[in-house]
Amino acid sequence: MISLLKTIDIWVQRILQYIAMAMFAVLALLLIANISLRLINDFIQFLLESGLEGVANLIQSVVTINSFYWFDEIIELSFAALVFYGAAALWCAKLHFSVGDWISPRIKNVRLKHFYRLLILIISATFMAILFWYSLKLTLRTNQVTTAFQIKQWILYSCIPASSMIMLIYSVIDVIIEAKHFVLGTVDEV
Repeated sequence: MISLLKTIDIWVQRILQYIAMAMFAVLALLLIANISLRLINDFIQFLLESGLEGVANLIQSVVTINSFYWFDEIIELSFAALVFYGAAALWCAKLHFSVGDWISPRIKNVRLKHFYRLLILIISATFMAILFWYSLKLTLRTNQVTTAFQIKQWILYSCIPASSMIMLIYSVIDVIIEAKHFVLGTVDEV
């Protein structure tokens, strides 16, 4: 059973990392394409102002795209997925940002140290539960669609409850493990 849970853990972390990397790549490609398109449009405008209409028309016939009218929707989807699935990947691997645990090493009593850590983990799990609950309510109540692609807005928001649920599960597991250390009074350094 433990080996199955470890395998699931590895796959969850791997999938979250791949989603974050894919969204980062999409954002980079869109940024490069958008900048290139703006430079081409500025160059065409320069050619038109310089009286080189033939060259400008030739470039316009090759580059038929004038703008990315759908740019904002894909950026919003990509950024949301990158931020929330990336945060979940960091949370699962315990690589997320923290101000550091400078209090715990100063506590000499083992049970008090585990109680302190347990309290921090319970606060974190409570925050994840609140984030999950309200993001799920937001996602389920949304009935709008995006302008360009007519994508249901809940699809854009779904990464928030999905990632917060993953972080909540990992937080509850951390609380259980730390509670075990607190009850047993083990010296295991987490």
